[in-house]
Amino acid sequence: MKILVVDDEAWMRRTLSVMLQKWGHEVLEAADGEEAWTRLQHEPIGMAICDWVMPRLNGLELCHRLRAAGFSHYVYLILLTGKDQTEDIYTAFDAGADDFINKPVNAKELQVRIKAGERVLQLEQALKTKNAELSRVNEALQASQAHVQRDLDAAAAVQRSLLPASSETGLPLRLAWAMAPAEQLAGDIFNFFRLDERHLALYLIDVSGHGVPAAMFSVHLTQLLSPHPGTSGKAQLQPPTDSHPAMTVSSGFATAEAIAPQESLTDPVAVVTRLNQGFQVHDRNMIYCTMVYAVIDTHTGKGSLCQAGHPYPLLYRREGRVETLGGGGLPVGLIADADYEAVDFQLQPGDRLLLYSDGVTECFAPDRSPFGLERLAETLRLARGASLDEAILQIQEALERWRRPANGESPTLADDISMLAAELDAPQSSR
Repeated sequence: MKILVVDDEAWMRRTLSVMLQKWGHEVLEAADGEEAWTRLQHEPIGMAICDWVMPRLNGLELCHRLRAAGFSHYVYLILLTGKDQTEDIYTAFDAGADDFINKPVNAKELQVRIKAGERVLQLEQALKTKNAELSRVNEALQASQAHVQRDLDAAAAVQRSLLPASSETGLPLRLAWAMAPAEQLAGDIFNFFRLDERHLALYLIDVSGHGVPAAMFSVHLTQLLSPHPGTSGKAQLQPPTDSHPAMTVSSGFATAEAIAPQESLTDPVAVVTRLNQGFQVHDRNMIYCTMVYAVIDTHTGKGSLCQAGHPYPLLYRREGRVETLGGGGLPVGLIADADYEAVDFQLQPGDRLLLYSDGVTECFAPDRSPFGLERLAETLRLARGASLDEAILQIQEALERWRRPANGESPTLADDISMLAAELDAPQSSR
């Protein structure tokens, strides 16, 4: 180890140097604190043995200057002095000295104190090496996290692109919606599409869980439910393709046979039944979903829906009454031979149908009380004078007020919140 001996008396410097060299150390000498300071700034010195009382810059002042400099490496400093008062020792340590030896110097004592200093320096170097390694690992993790975040951003953008881009359908039916994911990627998904010149289909799906697996499953379901023209001229379930094959065990989801391309999207029960048969949970995957799928004849206001373990749709009547629709049903993916039922309803001009996920009714207040179905129905009723877009906004605001604590800082959502609403304008035919 390279040791700097600092003393204004040449014989003391020489005595110490001889001992240190005998013990295998490389020795440098300085006649006062200023000379020592110059050497410390320009040479990789690990330890300094310094006299307290010296001209120009004494040992205590050198301690202060050394500790204030913030060198990249640590210099272990031993002060030599004839002072033996307790207050002097306190002063030396407070100035930054690591050890303290009284004059005259005892060779054995000096040797063991140097060894103690070497252990400290070795530990300091090991810590420095470990910190450098941790810094490299942290940089790699940050780079990896940035890469993952870019992928999540891209996935979230894809998922958002699957939501309705416009409420315009060319049919006498107003539509409005809202989505607030609990995480960057949502397990909720909804959409609507025109089936023919008078029928519109709409659905809302809530996939179990959150994050990437739930989002991937919801995206796949959306692709399967995307209409394409069939031989009969009706919109049909999108068949699997090379880019988006039927889900299998190898894809990470439940085993599924292909969703039959000849299956029509106009029959809610048939759609839900085929999805349930195609996607079943298994030991390696427990993803399932709840959903409501509805078809509305916009000319007559007649509608039919199928509910699969999803919260009850709400039907607001223009005279101010709110009804619940559906009978529950089993979630999609739990029981392969589950039976599903159609629920018929009739819309009059001004009536509103609201589909929503359980993140709405199970939105919790600070005291853990849920928003609930009754409160949602009342909020929908109170918005009767507002446009459909404004009504959805009022529900969002009510949810935000409900979950906001006294300090006004709303906590992170526990579940995705999604809503899709439809309002009949005017019938086009009495048939």
